[in-house]
Amino acid sequence: MQITDTIHFVEGRDLDSNMYLIIDSNNDLTLVDTGHDGERRYLIEYIEKIGLDPANIKNVVLTHVHIDHCGGLGWLVKKYAPAVNVCEIEAYAIEEGDLELTLAGMMRGYLDPVHVDCQLKDEGIFAFGDHEFEIHVTPGHTKGSICLLDRQNKILISGDTVFADGSFGRVDFPTGSAEQMQSSLDYLATLDVEVLLPGHMNVVLHEGTKHIKASARMAQMMI
Repeated sequence: MQITDTIHFVEGRDLDSNMYLIIDSNNDLTLVDTGHDGERRYLIEYIEKIGLDPANIKNVVLTHVHIDHCGGLGWLVKKYAPAVNVCEIEAYAIEEGDLELTLAGMMRGYLDPVHVDCQLKDEGIFAFGDHEFEIHVTPGHTKGSICLLDRQNKILISGDTVFADGSFGRVDFPTGSAEQMQSSLDYLATLDVEVLLPGHMNVVLHEGTKHIKASARMAQMMI
């Protein structure tokens, strides 16, 4: 599904994460989250279907390191050698193949250790080609969860911090925190967001801030 002229949504299947392709003017690609390893087939098919070359995947950005968001990373790096971008708080889990923080052990999976090229920092900038995203560390689901904000176009890629329709990420996994989740949601609710692109379930194309505020209110009642 095409979200804007330069952002495509590849919906996750079963319990795997959504993925987002960001295209620059040279048709180079940044992939936000990889899904589980099994996602790679239809991801590659989608890229080819829209007339682009998977070999042009130049960057992978992880919103956090759970295996349903990063399980395909090892294969992609071996095949296409993109730069790997992960929050500095969780980079070690990717480089060490940490089975607990990534939930790979829980899912009886294996995670190839992968070198992290760039450790993303809170309030830093991820820029490539014509695009610029602010990095916002939003702990709660995991300690190093991030959201990417395109402030100019009012687009938020939110990982598993906040979803559509008043939903938000679980806080009962390793390094999760109900208190931090509430703080993160309250902060995100202050942003001007039109398009909300979450790690699971539906995308929101209009009035994204309305959905985030609903999630912050729901969290106050539930966690």
